[in-house]
Amino acid sequence: MKKKSKFIMIGAALGAITLFTATAFAYSPNTEGYDAFKAVLKANHTSGTAIESATFNGNFSVTVDGQTVLKADGLAKMGEAGGEHNVSGDFDFTIMGVERNASLFSSGDDKVFLVDRTHDLHYQVINFNDEHAGEYREWSDEEFQDRPMNKAEEALLDFMVGDLKDNFSVADLADGSKTITVDISKEDIPLPIRLLMDAASAEERVGRAHAPEAHAGWEQLRQLPFFQGLEGIDLEAQLPELTKDVAIEHVRLQMTVDANNEVQSVQGELEVSGKDKAGVTHRVEMEGAGDVSGINATTPDAYDPAGKPVEMIDAATFDDRS
Repeated sequence: MKKKSKFIMIGAALGAITLFTATAFAYSPNTEGYDAFKAVLKANHTSGTAIESATFNGNFSVTVDGQTVLKADGLAKMGEAGGEHNVSGDFDFTIMGVERNASLFSSGDDKVFLVDRTHDLHYQVINFNDEHAGEYREWSDEEFQDRPMNKAEEALLDFMVGDLKDNFSVADLADGSKTITVDISKEDIPLPIRLLMDAASAEERVGRAHAPEAHAGWEQLRQLPFFQGLEGIDLEAQLPELTKDVAIEHVRLQMTVDANNEVQSVQGELEVSGKDKAGVTHRVEMEGAGDVSGINATTPDAYDPAGKPVEMIDAATFDDRS
């Protein structure tokens, strides 16, 4: 590969967006932690060793008014063999006390298997590599640029961060890596960030109001045993729509990078409060973590359908374009 694996690029891009958003806040004479954070964004991650395979591990949870609404964790293995991209993964989630477990196996562009581990059911997705697959699976290197932060972006970040640079800290580890942490409370968040929060909240409400109806194919998919027991859960009702006095109460982000400023793991916490349309105050807490391991030493698991009753799912059923 001339560049890093497309999967690493996706993870890096998502991580960079998350880090940029969650930490657009800081400044003080002690800038060691903030400087270390910027060094990660300024590093040229395309000049290192090509990454052919890796293992990703992550978890995420949402708590509303002290009650856990959603908890999810997963592990994915990605690699290349014979010019094909192979993926395997396990993911588990619990929504309002209802637990589900599943696995995915993908070999090349035309072999996709799903395993409902909750009910011990097996599925093969067919017609996935025709015209339906290209839109979702063909990612080019040009679409996901893994490039260092430029001078203009650095200046913008410095401006947005303002007086909160001392909220960053850095700890050097024995193996040459380091842990960078930013911890910000409600009182520290400047007015421009609060205004951005208000604008984002208003745009999200407009998006909800104009959300398209579910495609008929997805309604058919919901009839699978995996989704039975979940149909009565209205997740949007469990996640209050905050419309007034929305405020970030607390943000904490911690990431570990190696000696080359490559991100190895990320942990984040976000706590938001506000009132719904009825004037009831809610507090929403989100926590997540992810790490990368087994770089160039990962072999995705293979699926063996022998002796298993495998049901077919036609990807063409979910094509909106007809």
